[in-house]
Amino acid sequence: MPNVKTLLPETQEETKRIRVAAYCRVSTESDDQKDSFSAQVEYYTNLIDANPAWELVDIYADEGISGVSMTRRDEFNRMLRDCRQGKIDRVITKSVSRFARNTIDCLSSVRMLSELGVSVLFEKEKIDTAKMSGEMLLALSGTQAQDESISISGNVRWSYERRMRNGDFVGNVAPFGYRFVSGTLVVNEPEAEIVRKIFDMYLSGVSKVRIAIWLNENRPVRQWQNSTVDYILNNERYIGDALLQKKYTTETFPYTKKRNKGEKSMYYVSNNHPPIIPREQYEAVQSLQKIRYRKKRRQRYELSKLLICGECGHPFHRVDGFNKAFWQCSRLSSGFSDCKRYTVREEDVCDAVLRMMNILHSSYGAIIKPAVQALEDLQSRLNGTRHKVFEIDKAIADTSVQIHLLTQLQSQGILEAADFASQSQELSNKISRLRGERMKLLRQNEHDERLAQLRDTAQIIEYFDETQVDFDYSIIREVVEKIIIHSDTDIEIHLFGGLVFNEHLPSVKRKAVST
Repeated sequence: MPNVKTLLPETQEETKRIRVAAYCRVSTESDDQKDSFSAQVEYYTNLIDANPAWELVDIYADEGISGVSMTRRDEFNRMLRDCRQGKIDRVITKSVSRFARNTIDCLSSVRMLSELGVSVLFEKEKIDTAKMSGEMLLALSGTQAQDESISISGNVRWSYERRMRNGDFVGNVAPFGYRFVSGTLVVNEPEAEIVRKIFDMYLSGVSKVRIAIWLNENRPVRQWQNSTVDYILNNERYIGDALLQKKYTTETFPYTKKRNKGEKSMYYVSNNHPPIIPREQYEAVQSLQKIRYRKKRRQRYELSKLLICGECGHPFHRVDGFNKAFWQCSRLSSGFSDCKRYTVREEDVCDAVLRMMNILHSSYGAIIKPAVQALEDLQSRLNGTRHKVFEIDKAIADTSVQIHLLTQLQSQGILEAADFASQSQELSNKISRLRGERMKLLRQNEHDERLAQLRDTAQIIEYFDETQVDFDYSIIREVVEKIIIHSDTDIEIHLFGGLVFNEHLPSVKRKAVST
């Protein structure tokens, strides 16, 4: 009979500390110290430091950002990115509504973190995903937070629509040519003169592009584009009328703003405010536009959004020549005249990128491998920045407490107004300096993401087929981040991961391109 011996796992002498992060979303308009960033930094720092089994990773705080959508929550997304990179074991947050008011985002984020082995503790609801057998309780709390946001948004939408029906809704932003005075639109004469000039030039036969060029040269009060000119020529506001609810916000999560194409009622208010353009002139412009109008089918080409102008930073767009495809700066066709007319041939750019890929593949050990090693060494040297960020957070919290104390002393008459002003200003300047240092240190952590990108790029180049002669867009778009055009013959190829290479193109005759 076989003899079975049970082997117990070896116990480690020292238990690994749990790396804990805190997330808070605060309002920049709140006067309540409990909701301020500095107070929460102090609270979570003390909470985590008091637990010997925990180690503080970072405190992530979005100030003045709605919890409805994740797209603009930079700190929340930075926290998720650090979780993916294995820097965090546990996240603490005040409540489900602080974490997310969108149930879908809340559940998807929690599920993703659970798959990464990261637990989330919601203090108010006493929900700990490390101990949950299901997601029903979390879904219920997330739904309550979402319902609260839906109710607020619904009330705002109802108020706006009621005012539109009554003709009382003026808007939040005054159109160019107007300004708000006591909630009423009045003519801003210097801008109105430019609006009249735009209508006069268009009726005299000048194109929208040429009007934009003239305005940039003669009326540089803003950056003019042909789309801006088009908007002014078609805006009924300039004859004193107002078409309300051209756009609307959806009633379901995630909230998005859409152009109203008949889904919602629109309200046309005549003689809503003083006109700038006579009605007859406005109607003449509309008739002339219909005569000139030609539909242009937009096509997404393979190099779209990859080629960038080295002069102005705008993307290139494609134009057709004699059986050849060329690329030029889109700024030129948008009404700007201060950008040089660089032209590159599509096949020459493709050949240059393919040539670079072949060189990198054949010289992998001499170029790519050392670059990866250098960035890995730099990352290891920067790992000590996290402790410095913690110290700065504590200093910000301490300084904010001092400001709060000064405010109390001044309100009680103990501290003179002049002394309060000078001391509080000095402390505010100190906080500004500390926040600047904090942002500088956080930017250094971007090397982590760069390193991951460079490793992916290196892997693709290592297994690149050196014998291919055709331009493989599927591979190139995974490797090339952007291509900067410095002249008709000189380009700069930027790879994901930070590597940059210069290439030379054969010259192109300008007359070959038809715009």
